[in-house]
Amino acid sequence: MISFTHVHRLLTAAALLGLGAAHAQSNVTISGSVDVGVYRDTADRTNVGPIQRNYLQFAGSEDLGDGLAATFRLRMRFDPDTGSLEGNGSKPFWHGESTVGLKSRFGAVRLGRALDAIQSQDWAFDAWGNNDWIASPAWDLWHWNYSADPRGGGSGRVANAAFYDSPAFANTTLHVSYSPETVPGDITKNRAASLVYRGGTIQAMVGAAKNSSGAKEGSVGLRGNIGALSLMGVYNVSESATESKSKVATLGAIYDFGRVALKAGWGQADVDGIKKERLVSVGAVYGLSKRTSVYADAASKRFPGQDTKQVYGVGITHRF
Repeated sequence: MISFTHVHRLLTAAALLGLGAAHAQSNVTISGSVDVGVYRDTADRTNVGPIQRNYLQFAGSEDLGDGLAATFRLRMRFDPDTGSLEGNGSKPFWHGESTVGLKSRFGAVRLGRALDAIQSQDWAFDAWGNNDWIASPAWDLWHWNYSADPRGGGSGRVANAAFYDSPAFANTTLHVSYSPETVPGDITKNRAASLVYRGGTIQAMVGAAKNSSGAKEGSVGLRGNIGALSLMGVYNVSESATESKSKVATLGAIYDFGRVALKAGWGQADVDGIKKERLVSVGAVYGLSKRTSVYADAASKRFPGQDTKQVYGVGITHRF
């Protein structure tokens, strides 16, 4: 005779097997980065807080068959020194990205809110990945007169938009972002496009964008590797809706010794023919493991008509 306990165990096992089969073709990953440092800012204050961006991300895909897959990504940003959302709650909860889409051999389409077609690609041409407010020339200088979403308070992300990333053809990919929505006061619809070449030791990017207020930008980036040395540069031109034009040039270098990487950067922004900022920076990263690293950064930031500011800091980052 089969007891109630045996029946219960069989039903539980069947349920678990069924659940496993239902999820066999899908996956969800949780990842993120936590960074805190001690640093000196341009106001000559010593602070404890994030030097690099912090985030928590949920992402996944489901195999739909015939080479088609559904995808999603949810990324929120936060400040670990206070435990609050980045910007003290002034930004959306899913500030980093909130998209759902489909992916096939013809490319990937996402709908929702994400970085536009230029700013999702240009980080690769900065020695700090546009992810270090002390030393990254990109953080201070790129997109000077341009916001991908002026209605969103100034951001590299576009809301209510569609995003397309093509498969690679001759080592080149096409990236497009477009928002069909407009509200009273908008001049045009938000759109951007970029072409990215990745071949051997060379990576290059060219892109152009126009936002809903009529502001425009164009970027050209180049990166090359010579053994352990990576050299990179960007030229960015952005024009506001009031036709104020900025021209930005940045250079960067990374020398990778394995656990240790040395970095250097330079950048300058001219706005309407007037020099607005010049930056020179250096940094060093030591990998304690594949996920945890400690680093030190320093930069000199010169603002014409003001004192030159020296900023520096040390921090620790854990990625999971």
